[in-house]
Amino acid sequence: MLNATVQKLGDATILHFKGRIVIGDACLILRNAVLGQAHSRMLVLDLAQVDRIDAGGLGALLGLGEWAHSNAIMFKLMNAGNKVEQVLELTRLDRVFESCSVRDLFCLLRRAAAMPPWSVDESNPAVAEANCNPLVLGQESVPAC
Repeated sequence: MLNATVQKLGDATILHFKGRIVIGDACLILRNAVLGQAHSRMLVLDLAQVDRIDAGGLGALLGLGEWAHSNAIMFKLMNAGNKVEQVLELTRLDRVFESCSVRDLFCLLRRAAAMPPWSVDESNPAVAEANCNPLVLGQESVPAC
């Protein structure tokens, strides 16, 4: 069984998943959760609580990544656990999907909020680093990108 929780952060959406991403109902839940966020500029799939993924789940992720790309939506994976990370590495899909740490996410959110939709450019890391300064949340400080 797969559960999905949606967290909106401006034009970005974080989808938190818990369970297994395997062929069948889980792939439908994953697909519906992602496609329901068509208005977002950035989708981040938090896989911290996903304990298993199979070929059907990988295929669903690939298809959703292509859908996001064709709709000009940034699509990233975050917090993949050891088992999921091993499957991504064995299939070499770790080279296909962009990973996002929590620190990267804060930088991307800050940059996306500061720029008009047509000027968000993630292709140049130097520009990304230059545009991202430390972000202070309450008493905690997130280091600069």
